[in-house]
Amino acid sequence: MAAGRKTGGRQKGTPNKATKEVKDALAEAFVKLGGVPALVRWGRDEPGEFYKLWARMLPHEIKHAVPQEDPISALLQQISGRTLRPSTLIKEVSKT
Repeated sequence: MAAGRKTGGRQKGTPNKATKEVKDALAEAFVKLGGVPALVRWGRDEPGEFYKLWARMLPHEIKHAVPQEDPISALLQQISGRTLRPSTLIKEVSKT
């Protein structure tokens, strides 16, 4: 093997054969158990369990951008950057 270089095995991003087989089996079972309509019924009957599953499927980190002209964003920038004088805080809040 070359120093620091991969020379064999699966290519990057190629799923493991066992993982692919399990995913295919789960997809087949999902269809045989009623597919989306059955999932909706289960979600209505067991909302707590449904949303636990849903939460596990969401990305762990959600990034978002807040426009700079947003008064809350401006206030948070002031708080994180320096100590606010009470008059500045009152002026910012009263503008909203």
